[in-house]
Amino acid sequence: LNCHGVVKDNRKQRTNRDNAVIGATFSAPSAKNTGCGSSVTSPHKSTYIVGGRESVPHSWPWQVLMRYRTSTLTCGGALIRNSAGNLVVITAAHCVDGTENRPGDWTIDVGVHSRSANEANQRAYTVSRINSHNNYNSRNFDNDIAIMHLAATVTENDDVSPICVTSLPTSDFFNQECVVTGWGTTSEGGSTSDKLQEVYKPVLTDAACTSYLSNAYNANTMLCAGLDIGGKDACQGDSGGPYACLNAQGNWDLIGIVSWGYGCARPELPGVYADVHKYLTWINNNS
Repeated sequence: LNCHGVVKDNRKQRTNRDNAVIGATFSAPSAKNTGCGSSVTSPHKSTYIVGGRESVPHSWPWQVLMRYRTSTLTCGGALIRNSAGNLVVITAAHCVDGTENRPGDWTIDVGVHSRSANEANQRAYTVSRINSHNNYNSRNFDNDIAIMHLAATVTENDDVSPICVTSLPTSDFFNQECVVTGWGTTSEGGSTSDKLQEVYKPVLTDAACTSYLSNAYNANTMLCAGLDIGGKDACQGDSGGPYACLNAQGNWDLIGIVSWGYGCARPELPGVYADVHKYLTWINNNS
């Protein structure tokens, strides 16, 4: 499994990268009840901090923990609602690459904040089907997106609910402070986190991403986020997790899926995400 972002070519090590950010404080507007992208438990506001921190427990109710066979943490993902009204998991194709014919080897945990605790609304689901993008490229991470269908209906509650899939182009979010969440390591070579972590980081323009990452960045399939400075990271174990922005209605939109980065928290090397808006038709057809 290429779930820790080690590439098969001669580039530097790529990991699911979360650069440190310094975010402007904002006040969230009142969430509109759209059936997605809202949380009963209010999350932290973005603040002038460098690096990540522990999330408010269950403030990101769409976050899932993905486990392959005996692993305690393989990747992250997010719950979204499909056109039939059922919840499915959206994640990175590199997380599930090579396992599409063995969906039953995966377990999806929902309602989790602390990996070591047995929490009230925590549930484990097996996977019945995996749809990876047919044009996923494991060398350059183009089309790094997959959908996992669950074997049973997910019970929604205060701690378990879907995120909205954005209908807006990524350009609408340029320079906005958005949040990435996961249990991954907080430094290169470090240990994974027991409690869910979060970091706010701004969405960069395609021109900025290209200037930092050159031809490794594909504006047709990717977006990138971060600042010039390095800092604390969630490096390994966050692949497939959500990068979410607050929309004008006060709901959280999924705009990116954690895909790759060069190392962890290195200056002028922003994290790269699958650009969800580029895949709206694919998501609708495969979820």
